[in-house]
Amino acid sequence: MEKKILTHFRRCAEKVEETLKVERVVQKKDEYMGTGADGTPSKGIDIAAEKVVIDHLTERTDLSLLSEEKGLVEQSGDGFVVIDPVDGTRNALLDIPFYCISLAYTPSTLKEVKVGYVRNLVTGTEYHALKGKGSFKDGILLSPAKNKEEHLFSIYLGEKSHEKSSGFASKPRRVRSLGSAALEICKVAEGVFDLYYHRTPRERRGLRITDLAAATLILREAGGEVYDKDLNRLEMGIDAAHRRDIIAIYDQGLKEVLP
Repeated sequence: MEKKILTHFRRCAEKVEETLKVERVVQKKDEYMGTGADGTPSKGIDIAAEKVVIDHLTERTDLSLLSEEKGLVEQSGDGFVVIDPVDGTRNALLDIPFYCISLAYTPSTLKEVKVGYVRNLVTGTEYHALKGKGSFKDGILLSPAKNKEEHLFSIYLGEKSHEKSSGFASKPRRVRSLGSAALEICKVAEGVFDLYYHRTPRERRGLRITDLAAATLILREAGGEVYDKDLNRLEMGIDAAHRRDIIAIYDQGLKEVLP
């Protein structure tokens, strides 16, 4: 079943890539389209991508769907597909080639995710994981190195970040903030980033399960972990609006440098 779901996820990603290349979608991608189920503004690019995914999955599976824009679409099957049709919308609107589709299958909650799939919608680079079978980038098993002498962290920065974030940014040799949580967590699983830190005041700009579900499995299957702000193993339910601050780490020794 999991391999069949992964095949559907790949096809959804291909269809979204095709859709975003259509001229009329490109022209309207910055158009405000109301407020999504997660409480944030929806853009034309989000709505167009979401429709492609929901149409494909409702026609070909009986799984319920949880999407960032539409919320919960209930069907008769057991389990849920957790969807972020475009993670990194702002990057897409600015033509920064770092945004993705994120798709995950779970029977119940985040900790039970069995299939995770993330695809960069510009480069076509894909990450996937099946629970208990490892994580892969473009079909190659991920196994990043530990105990590096120099570190590269990805840290959520700006006026809506936590006051500790800017101070923490002085700890590693280099820092990036790239604007797509799913892809940035996958970069931790790949070993490009050693750590991803997303902290906001009172978790008001925390991440949702739609942002996290696929990438969390990919990192966990690579040997890393995603924690909440208190360093408890992250768990979330099927809720498009619930937000959490997170810390994603491959090398557990890096816990010692956290603020």
